Amino acid sequence: MGGESIILNLKSGIYYSLDEVGARIWALIEDPMAVVAIRDAILSEYDVPAEVCERDIQAFIERMDAAGLIEVPIEVRG
Repeated sequence: MGGESIILNLKSGIYYSLDEVGARIWALIEDPMAVVAIRDAILSEYDVPAEVCERDIQAFIERMDAAGLIEVPIEVRG
């Protein structure tokens, strides 16, 4: 699918489509890691300003958490 992924929330039955970058972030968060580690991995693969990258990763994580697709540890939620 050209680097894109589809995720199914088994509880709600809702499908989520991830573009190439979203699919890469999804793969990176399979094992818990800090946002800065995810940011560094994305920065090494894509040409994007660090501030924009970190902001977008944080927004992605918040959306996935709100959708019930991931669990974010309380200390990360701040």
